[in-house]
Amino acid sequence: MRNRPLDLRALQSFAAVVDTGSFTAAAKQLNYSQSAVSMQLRRLEAELDLDLLIRDSPRVKPTRPGREVLGYTREMLRLNGELQQTLAQREVAGTVRLGLPIDYAPYIPSTLTLFAERYPFVEIEVRSELSVTLIEEVRAGDIDMVIVTRESNASGGNRLRREPLVWVAAPGTAVHERDPLPLAISPEGLCAFRAAATSHLDAQGMAWRTAYESQAFAAQRIPVAAGLAIAPTLPSLIGPDLEILDPATTGLPKLPTMDIRLYRSPGRASEAAACLAELIIEHVRDSRNAA
Repeated sequence: MRNRPLDLRALQSFAAVVDTGSFTAAAKQLNYSQSAVSMQLRRLEAELDLDLLIRDSPRVKPTRPGREVLGYTREMLRLNGELQQTLAQREVAGTVRLGLPIDYAPYIPSTLTLFAERYPFVEIEVRSELSVTLIEEVRAGDIDMVIVTRESNASGGNRLRREPLVWVAAPGTAVHERDPLPLAISPEGLCAFRAAATSHLDAQGMAWRTAYESQAFAAQRIPVAAGLAIAPTLPSLIGPDLEILDPATTGLPKLPTMDIRLYRSPGRASEAAACLAELIIEHVRDSRNAA
């Protein structure tokens, strides 16, 4: 065997013949003629000075040395594909504008790190706003994509997660028994959590008051953890400093489910924006309840 690089196309044909069990099926899979596949295999066997295939059976199979060559073949084809993908990713460049509420920041650091590794020539601008503001901005085309909270009957976009809205309080406190009920919530008209919580309290005839008001749950949780109020939020946003209150034992109304959705700006997305959206859907989506 002469010491020169092997033909990757011949190796590809060899793997295809083994996988499909016939030259005809391999040729169809690769969009080659059957004679071209046969010629490539004969040349490869001559180059290696080995019989790679058992041809006198209903299904073509690799010989013993063919199985050894097949292992190297698959690795060489994998590396070739990986190199092509890496080079293609490095050609993607530009700027992508991503918006999300500050409370959702923990969802995406690992995704953004992976994106930066795959697409080093793309700059990402992250904007933190309320969901209602972000929806307006993405619809106007001022931002490429947003991750926002929507009621579970909302349509459009890609649903990343669906979680029940729950009441939370400091562990071991009885703040939920106070009358009127002290709430830590967002300002009126800005958050779907507030609207859902207060409307369900009103429907049940429970008196409540705004004890603490902030746009971010990160700030709301401070008085809640101190035992001064309760708050509506998602299970994924709480930690050991808070506990979920069971409506069945506390008398609080059961709250609806909420969606965390990805919305993209109308019109044709840039290649960089499309790549980031695809990665967010792949890595942020909860496969148990996203559609």
